[in-house]
Amino acid sequence: MTGGAHEALSVTDPVAEVAGLTLGPAGGGPPVLEDARLRVRRGQVVGVVGRSGSGKSSLAYGLLGHVRPGLEARAGTVRVAGLDPFDRAGARRLRGRVVSYLGQDPASSLNPALRIGAQLAEAVRLRTSAGRGDDVRARVGELLLSVRLPADRAFRRRLPGELSGGQAQRVALALALAGSPRLLVLDEPTSGLDTVLAAGMRTLLGEILAVGNRSALLISHDPGWLGSVTDDVIRLEAGRIVGGGPPTASPTAVPRGGGARGASGGAVGRSAAGGLPVGGPPGLGLLAGESSAAGCAPAGESPAGDAPAGRSAGGEAHAREVPAREPSAGSPSMGEPPTGKPPAGEPSIGKPPVAELAVRGLDARYGRELVLRGLSLTVPAGRCTAVVGPSGAGKTTLARCLAGLHRPVRGGVEWREPGAPHVGGAPVQLVAQDARGALNPRESVRTSLLRPLTGVGRRPGRDPAREAVRLLGLVGLDPDVLPRRPGELSGGQRQRVALARTLAARPRVLVCDEITSALDGETAGAVLALLDSLRRELGLTVVMVTHDLAAAARHAEHVVVLDAGRVVESGPAGRVLAAPEHPVTRELLACAHHFAVPMPER
Repeated sequence: MTGGAHEALSVTDPVAEVAGLTLGPAGGGPPVLEDARLRVRRGQVVGVVGRSGSGKSSLAYGLLGHVRPGLEARAGTVRVAGLDPFDRAGARRLRGRVVSYLGQDPASSLNPALRIGAQLAEAVRLRTSAGRGDDVRARVGELLLSVRLPADRAFRRRLPGELSGGQAQRVALALALAGSPRLLVLDEPTSGLDTVLAAGMRTLLGEILAVGNRSALLISHDPGWLGSVTDDVIRLEAGRIVGGGPPTASPTAVPRGGGARGASGGAVGRSAAGGLPVGGPPGLGLLAGESSAAGCAPAGESPAGDAPAGRSAGGEAHAREVPAREPSAGSPSMGEPPTGKPPAGEPSIGKPPVAELAVRGLDARYGRELVLRGLSLTVPAGRCTAVVGPSGAGKTTLARCLAGLHRPVRGGVEWREPGAPHVGGAPVQLVAQDARGALNPRESVRTSLLRPLTGVGRRPGRDPAREAVRLLGLVGLDPDVLPRRPGELSGGQRQRVALARTLAARPRVLVCDEITSALDGETAGAVLALLDSLRRELGLTVVMVTHDLAAAARHAEHVVVLDAGRVVESGPAGRVLAAPEHPVTRELLACAHHFAVPMPER
């Protein structure tokens, strides 16, 4: 780009301005975004909050001149650096150069068939004045180092499938930064990461936003993060902006150089280095209120250096004796039963519960890499077992093995009653983390639900069409989503449709892989409460793979901690989360304490 959009901006001009933007389904229907008005000034970070489906991502896409399939722009204007992103010429000058986007699933922006170095080099050539050769290679190295990744030749030659979740997230961030954009649009960029990686990503983004007078629109469900890095926060409800103003003050926030002036006129500040307030994560007030003294390194690196605590430089788990910590006197006890109690009639004390599934000596590969190593565990019947651990620990591979979707190298999964008949339905069903990938993009919600309802989940005497409406109601969706395709839904709506489709198959075991990572706190709580209710009423067994330790604390009776493909700690949730014995568990909890804020007492 010639730099025209950059140079045309004065200090007082808004980097982005949205005036009366209205988006709705093509051909009619209620708007998904109505009369949206927003100004983002130079150096300002504006936060956006709201329930899933409230129009947050649609507003973010509008700054890029993009409208989701099935929707149309009905009214309003958008200007970014004085240009119209909906105009083809304007979009060409803006995207990647003046405005860049980092979404809920940043890894999806990576070409799976192209090496990391080649993708970054292509972005540098397209978005900057760098020519071919040394200048491009040097810029690629700068980008990798700026997001705390190795810049050596071996790393540049990796394919996206050879990266951990945190590495893929940071490569996507490097791509977004390739053109040195003035405006970053960040749409839940940490939603799928474990507490350690999310902590590091948030700190890294905070530092990037604090440099170079860069502006940002930041969508997040994390009030602690918004409170420490934003100047203003706006709230959307049902497609309308219903409020705005300075973020809630954080006790540890330090105003930067006099503070930025928010849209409401108040002086608002960010913490010194994009740092985040200290507090207990939602629900982990149950964890005896310990401090984060165990250490969550400020940039997401472990206190010991490159290798996370509890792991050697080679990534292998190793145990060391760590004294168990007792809950502080006067603190609520994690030993109390969580919200998700066992089904009625099943004693919570006494004889151990019968195992629904037993995993014995499981080895499994992802590509050429052995990601599960001799893993053994039991899943109690009618209970909720939470599987937690760092990104790359093997949690998703384990979930797919449990559901019969991934063939292990050796070992296997045994049923409680081998050969026992199961009347109707499919015994084990997986609710995947990537709802977009799990749903056919060309099929409507109605078709996605009717397939299992007229097949494996068919119930004699029941109308499949009415069952589809009932299932949507169970997961908090209205029937008006039935004709929509996945691309016309928000991230939270897609996740709930995926859960409804899974329930249509009438499973006995639900394996849930990060199903609430794209949902706001209220909707996530409703979905998990729904799982508790289904478990009690239908006798379902639930395996919940999650990075959300608060969800594990509230809804699981049993917790399994994975690292480097092995179980490093397991036991009752009250014991594991209140008095962890393994360094990996302690690191996860330390970062959860450090990077989240308390939830109000219920």
